[in-house]
This record gives sequence, C-alpha cells and structure tokens, in this order.
Amino acid sequence: MNFRVFIFALSLAMMSISFSFAQAPAAYEVVEDFNFYQVHDQKETLVFANMAYIREEPSTKSKLLDSLALGTELKYIGADAINPTLIRRMKLPWYYIEYVHNGQKKRGYIWAGLLAVGSNVDKKTGNTFLHGFAWQNQEEDNNYYWTELKVLDKNKQLIDTESFAYLPSSQSFSYNEIADAQGLANSKNIIKVSFSGEACGIYTFDYYFSWDGKQLHTLPKTSSVSDAGIFYYSEELVFPNTHKKGKQIIVKRIEQGESESDINDETVSEVIYKVEKSEEIYEWDGSKFLRSTI
Repeated sequence: MNFRVFIFALSLAMMSISFSFAQAPAAYEVVEDFNFYQVHDQKETLVFANMAYIREEPSTKSKLLDSLALGTELKYIGADAINPTLIRRMKLPWYYIEYVHNGQKKRGYIWAGLLAVGSNVDKKTGNTFLHGFAWQNQEEDNNYYWTELKVLDKNKQLIDTESFAYLPSSQSFSYNEIADAQGLANSKNIIKVSFSGEACGIYTFDYYFSWDGKQLHTLPKTSSVSDAGIFYYSEELVFPNTHKKGKQIIVKRIEQGESESDINDETVSEVIYKVEKSEEIYEWDGSKFLRSTI
C-alpha cells in the first residue's frame, strides 16, 4: 500500500473513533434508574419547565445546543438513564431525546427534571394538562416533591398553574386524567393527578382540581391502599350528579375492610371482610372547599 494512502486511511479511522466517542461519551455512566418518568424508546413527552436546555452531552457543563419552551414536544431515543445529577434537590438522570426546533429535527440530552411526569389533552378545547416536579424537600421527617399542575392552551401558552406537596411512599408511576364537571358549581372539568404503585400495601394518592376554564382550584384529595386478603382502605370523591345533594356539595366516601377469614386456609374460596363506612361532607363555593360541620 502506498504510504500516503495508508496515512489517509489511518486518519479516517481515527476520525471515526472520535465521532463514536462524541455520540456516546464513555465518561458518563449508564445506570439502572426507575422513576416516575417511565421512559421507553420512542415515548413522547413534553417540556415541563418554563425553559429547558438541551445539551450536547449529559452534563450542565456541556455545550448548550438549544433552549426549548414549556410544552415543546420531545421523544426519547432509547431508554438509557445517564449521569444522575442533583439539581433543585432532585437527583435525576439525563436522557437522549429528539425534537424539532426552527423546522429542523435535532437530538441532544436533557435532564429529566425539566420534563413532564404526565400529560393529557382535552379534545374539546385543545388544552393540555401536565404535571411535574418543581423541586424536592429531602428532610428526614419531611420528604416531599413540590408538584405543579399546569394548563396550556392549544398554542402551548400557559394559562394557569396550581401547586401541591406530594409525599412519596414507594409509588412508582403517575398520570393525570380529565373528567367532566359532574355537576360541580363553577366547574368545566375535574382533573385528577394520581401517584400509585404496583405492589400490595402501597398507597395510591389522588389529587383533585376543579378547572373553571381560566383557573385551577384545589379539591379534597383521596388515598387508598390494600393488602390482598388482609385489609383494604379506600376514599372516593362523589360529586353532585351522583349524590344529588346540590351543586355546592362534595362527598368523600370512606370504606375500610379487615379480613375475618383465615387466608392460610386453602378451603376458603371467598374472603369475608368486616366493613366500616363513613362520609365527609365538603361545602364548595366555586373556588375553595370547606369541611362541613353539619
């Protein structure tokens, strides 16, 4: 082989190696990571922060590629969780994503805390309801995520935000749902933000909000838990269309059951529970609720 041809070929090989390292920097560890974002390849998500920075590599010190606005659509490329980084007291990984900016399809890394945990679109209005984490308080006896529910119009412009403290206790996934107002005064929709788990004994927490078309208003929250064949506890909000007590009344129905059966007895075909039921009544003035003393 001609010496000049050999040198040229060697140079091309070295450039190829360099390019390979630039695409997947070896300095950043890929970790086993389980979080509320439930990442998988090609899953779509939205920017949750008012402004999100896309980096060339998974680090705040890496080159800034783009700044994306709240509500921008993204897509995960792969599911690798890379380089967990502590920002706003949340230690979360970076993900490789694809997006369109100024008409061009691009790729880069984004820190997970800038993304929505869950989102839903109201087909009637085009409004998007999305929730995510603003920051985390990690005190030993006071651990919570400061969580925000945001409403965007059909042009992805922010209409309103409501915040609440979510206290984690082994939940593994989260989502939100949009329902009609169910007869509740001054409401167009009822929005539910849920945190739940897949195993027995893990609580499900449901945070409810009234949407009047311009603002979100906090409603009573509920919780439920069960351990198959041993006990269960559930809370349910019942709205005016169901309870027929008036458009300004919200009822929380509470039910708990404790097994009276021997779950170790293989001859038992049906578990018998000792059941207790109760109710809490809330008065609603169209923007806030108050526990009724009646």
